[in-house]
Amino acid sequence: MATFKFDERKFRPVSFTPATHRRFADGCVYSDAGRMCFQLVSPGVVRITTKEGGKVPGERFETDGFEVSLYPLLEVRRQGRLVLREWPAGDEWQDRPWFDPLFEPSRDWVPRRTIITGALTCSDGKVCRSLALSLGAGEPLFGLGEHFGHVNKRGYDFVTWAADMPSTPNYATYVPVPFVWSPRGWGLLVNTYSPVYFDLGKASYDRLLVITRGDLDAYLILGATPKDILRKLYDLTGSPREPPPKWSFGYWQSKCAYNSQDEVLSVARELRRRGYPADVIHIDPPWEGNWKKYRCDVIDLEWDTEAFPRPRELVDELHKMHFRLSLWINPYIEPGTRLWSRLERFLVKSADGGPARPAADCQMREGAGIVDLTDPRGFEAFKEALKELVLPYADVIKADYGEAVPEDAVFSNGMTGEEAHNYYPVLYMKAVYEATREAKGYGIVWGRSGSTGVWNYPLNWGGDTPSSWEGLRQALRGLLSYHASGALFGSFDVGGFIGKPTDELYVRWLQAGVTVSHVRAHGVTDREPWKYAPEASLAALRLRYRLLPYIYSEAWRAVRERVPMVRPLFLEHPDDPTTYDIDDEYYLGEELLVAPITEEGGRRLVYLPRGTWIEYFTGRELSGPAWVEVSYDLDKFPIFVKANSIVPMLDHDAAYVEDGPFSGLEFHAYRVSDATYTYYDDGVEAVVTCRAGSCSVSGLPASVRYRFVYH
Repeated sequence: MATFKFDERKFRPVSFTPATHRRFADGCVYSDAGRMCFQLVSPGVVRITTKEGGKVPGERFETDGFEVSLYPLLEVRRQGRLVLREWPAGDEWQDRPWFDPLFEPSRDWVPRRTIITGALTCSDGKVCRSLALSLGAGEPLFGLGEHFGHVNKRGYDFVTWAADMPSTPNYATYVPVPFVWSPRGWGLLVNTYSPVYFDLGKASYDRLLVITRGDLDAYLILGATPKDILRKLYDLTGSPREPPPKWSFGYWQSKCAYNSQDEVLSVARELRRRGYPADVIHIDPPWEGNWKKYRCDVIDLEWDTEAFPRPRELVDELHKMHFRLSLWINPYIEPGTRLWSRLERFLVKSADGGPARPAADCQMREGAGIVDLTDPRGFEAFKEALKELVLPYADVIKADYGEAVPEDAVFSNGMTGEEAHNYYPVLYMKAVYEATREAKGYGIVWGRSGSTGVWNYPLNWGGDTPSSWEGLRQALRGLLSYHASGALFGSFDVGGFIGKPTDELYVRWLQAGVTVSHVRAHGVTDREPWKYAPEASLAALRLRYRLLPYIYSEAWRAVRERVPMVRPLFLEHPDDPTTYDIDDEYYLGEELLVAPITEEGGRRLVYLPRGTWIEYFTGRELSGPAWVEVSYDLDKFPIFVKANSIVPMLDHDAAYVEDGPFSGLEFHAYRVSDATYTYYDDGVEAVVTCRAGSCSVSGLPASVRYRFVYH
């Protein structure tokens, strides 16, 4: 159900005042464009704002190993090396006298000077602010949330605006994050949920241009490594305190949609009968009766008792088979329902005083309401509805949609629809996460939309990619872009959402899925694994469950060390330029490098960074940095293990994730000489130590069986 795209013409200036004729006083730079102030928030974090006064040691100071100069232009160096400089290199705009293409084209009389840092009047009369930074030769830019085009954003432009765009085109995102960073040692977080325009070297390849609709308020984050930058980002935004529950790292079975109680139970029984490991069954909109009536994704949170006549029995039967149940919702309330009556006084208003309608096709037609989650009473009322109507049955909620707050909405906290559009999905995910925690004792949401800080409420999946080889590549790029923007956990629809994959495509997608933090098969056609090359699909799922001790340990490590669990190569190798443009390889935790096969035929080139690597399926030893051509049968794919590393695995094929610590462990030691690995499980922190090729472990509960396997 497509939402409406933000009108990017609103960023087109009809006038511009550059920040020239500068002077520095009281922590601020004063210019023709007004005042821009600086605050040293914490070591390595400098706030740049037109909203408040300055608070810095002076116009030049050192912080966390970086030398910062604020006047005449912003400049940052580290150990004498240039890290960042305001653009252009001179104080006067005339030294780059080209006509900026961003200007409103219908205003022929506007002097189209080059846009640098300054003040603008945007085309709708809004006072806007610009910040221009210089980009170095070959300098990549990462971040901006979940985007499905190139992970390196250099040379593109974007508006941070959450949108539901089926088939995930390059310009669209469900999770916009106004945060961009460079491996040269800096990041920039714009402190707003309003739309922000980023030109990342599109108009001029050496310029990063940021335009805000209203005051500029941003944090310049300086860090010696990308991980340092992300940790300082989390200091500002927060990060999860624990991973999602252990069972959530098992396999999720879904499609759009299972239409009856009998169908759901049949799929669950068939998974168990055929020996496919799985932990979660998901039911999409048809569990609610209004789906049959309206054929529109709106909610009443009431079971369709014709299709699902005994929901309590359904849940009990699934639990007996060791399945958890996932139920679908969205935040758009169907008029005339009991849920509408319950929440009506908390609905978002429009500018004319009536209920605001979602800016999405059928939900707008239905006149659906949107709960005002900026109102603490509305936030709690929505949570209570979930706890009373959904969570007595669901073990986890799929929180779909959330991207359709209209621009004419008026919220109880004073925010307009434009200001709250990207904020609303964060509140939506928070409400579902908190309701689940309060009802179940653990926190999780399977969400689609969000913005800055949504990673506090894991997790998000990548929306409606097409069932094609390009769809698989889009899914990987979207996930890696999201992780590069700060998310610790994430997923995508195995098989793609729109269409029917071939056997080969399904299996290759599943192999990618089992090597990211969470794995769910979902789409508009069948996604059961025995319907697509059943032996290869079974091999992929068994591999996932064998790796679960490692995966869950790395999930805890991600939380404790505040680092994404899935990491693009450039996050681990920022000094290796070859990694900057690799969109389809990644680390799963600390020890495993994965390179999914994303084209027909089973062949691909893999880049191995510096070091010694062991091919997982063959034991072959390889050295990097190097490009290696590999070829695999359908039941295998490229996984490489770092030499001198330890990978905990199960010694048996599991059907589901059992309660309590994993037992029957194998600690696989790969070419170990002097290695230490901290192994995490719920309530467990054990240390594996390997010296001179021999390993031991301390801190495991006595009930846990284990052995070592040497490679």
